[in-house]
Amino acid sequence: MSNCSVIVVNYNTGELLKKTIEAALENGSVHEILVVDNNSSDGSMGLVQESKKLKKHYRTRNHGFASSCNFGANLATSENLLFLNPDCIVNKTTIDILSDEINNLSGSAIIGCRVNNPDGTEQRASRRRLPTFWRSFKTFSKIERLAKYCHCFSGVNLNFQPMPENVIKVEAISGAFIMIKTKAFKKINGFDEQFPLHFEDLDLFKRTLNAGFTIMFNPNATVTHYQGTSSQSNPKVAQLKQIGRQRYFKKHLSYFSYLLVKFLK
Repeated sequence: MSNCSVIVVNYNTGELLKKTIEAALENGSVHEILVVDNNSSDGSMGLVQESKKLKKHYRTRNHGFASSCNFGANLATSENLLFLNPDCIVNKTTIDILSDEINNLSGSAIIGCRVNNPDGTEQRASRRRLPTFWRSFKTFSKIERLAKYCHCFSGVNLNFQPMPENVIKVEAISGAFIMIKTKAFKKINGFDEQFPLHFEDLDLFKRTLNAGFTIMFNPNATVTHYQGTSSQSNPKVAQLKQIGRQRYFKKHLSYFSYLLVKFLK
């Protein structure tokens, strides 16, 4: 069985952090769990039960998600990295299955799984395409809901299309559960820390594809994501998301697209 270092960036996630770590520890391939706390004030780190595999790291201020992911990755010692949201509950075998699977796919660097809402439905960003202006427009205008009738209406998200039966290539997966080979992560220099919050995952996917790797999606492995738990304690989330979106378009797409996306809210 391959080994995996799980990196969890925490910021005021409360009781869910404890549940997230307990669920991850049930997977035998987990070599270590590194929890990087971005100066939480809710006592969530104290709720986590100690374990030989658990390593806690406290930062003196909120450095942001991308920075703290890189911080954890620099301390990890496994062949695979799993960036797991602190409000994301994995099944007992999800990490084991995907860690072995990614190692058997020589040209792939990243693998994700079906990310469900607490009610069992597929979460919107579970499987995605990378943003372009028109894809983003169809997503923001909600036209993509018609994609179940015709692929031409597809926006960024693909959850409106039928769930595939087997592992497939995609352009992007959910940022709540990103498993990546350590060598590939280092090759692309990790997360871009200039993204304050949101779109740092899409930037990572874009650079992974540009480096010649593939990204896979396994519909038969699942996690449950209690979306937005950490974000609720940050009043600047909407503003930071807009900054991240604009940085992504300026970095990867045309300047004209960047100017247009500035008007999307």
